[in-house]
Amino acid sequence: MSSLEPTRRQKEVLEAIKLYKSQNGYPPSFRELGEVLGLKSPSTISGMLDSLRKKGYVTWQEGRPRTLQILKTTETTA
Repeated sequence: MSSLEPTRRQKEVLEAIKLYKSQNGYPPSFRELGEVLGLKSPSTISGMLDSLRKKGYVTWQEGRPRTLQILKTTETTA
């Protein structure tokens, strides 16, 4: 697996974002995403999203709620 490929857990994060957006019509907040994934620490979800951002899979506008966007998908999130 190349360093630009998302890990299994990162793929789960991408899938959770996609599912939340399809069910609600808007992307989750970081806190809501953490709840969906069963994560209690905001720093854990922030770290995962930072890694996905560096790999080019997601982006968001700092300080603005619900701006999380998937830029590219994996085979499991296509």
